[in-house]
Formats: sequence, C-alpha cells, structure tokens
Amino acid sequence: MRIKRSRLNTFYLKKRIPKKDKEGCSTEEWGTGVPFLGEQWPASGKVQVQQYGDRLNYILNLKLDGAYQIIREKQGASFDFGNDLVFREQDGICIFADEESDPDYRIIAIKPYRQLKMELEKI
Repeated sequence: MRIKRSRLNTFYLKKRIPKKDKEGCSTEEWGTGVPFLGEQWPASGKVQVQQYGDRLNYILNLKLDGAYQIIREKQGASFDFGNDLVFREQDGICIFADEESDPDYRIIAIKPYRQLKMELEKI
C-alpha cells in the first residue's frame, strides 16, 4: 500500500540526548531537526483503545515510506533511512511545532512493517 502524496507532510526528527544537571537529576535535550516526509493520523481502533485507554487522545500514528535498515543496538533497535535520518524509541518529532522549538511528540513504539509505522505520544 502506498502513501498518497496529498497526505504527506514535512516533520522534523530530533535526537534525544539524556543529560544530568548539577544536582544529579536526569534531564533531556534535543538535537537538531532532520526533515522527513510522512503521514500522520490520530490513534483509533479497538486494539489501541485497549492498549492506551485514557491516554488515547494524546497518541498519534505516523507512517513512513522508503527503504530502511534495522540496526541492532544494546538498548534496542534503530531504523536508518540514510542522510542522518535514524529513528529510535524515545526520540522527539515535531508534528505541530516548528523546527527551532522542542519536539511536541515522542516515539513510544516502532513497528517495522514494509512501511515503517510509529506510535507517538504527546510530551
């Protein structure tokens, strides 16, 4: 199944950089935005309702088309599309925010089907 061009939008992927502040508390910073094209829609359906319950209003689905490589890492897997476009869980994506601001959604699940599908949660 192809993605219709009329549904494609430009989003920005921002790598999560975990840090510790002076007091030892964990914080996170975001890298520079890498643009990509994808299709997003709100979460729905019986499975997602059972899985997320009350959080369903804050969940979006995102689908990407293209060839990617799965890279196994110590803390999970990453999905490399080339050109510095590497998707990992916990990274941020600017859906409704602009490129310069912090991301407004975080990747909570990646499903490596023929087209890469992700579930995002509002930060």
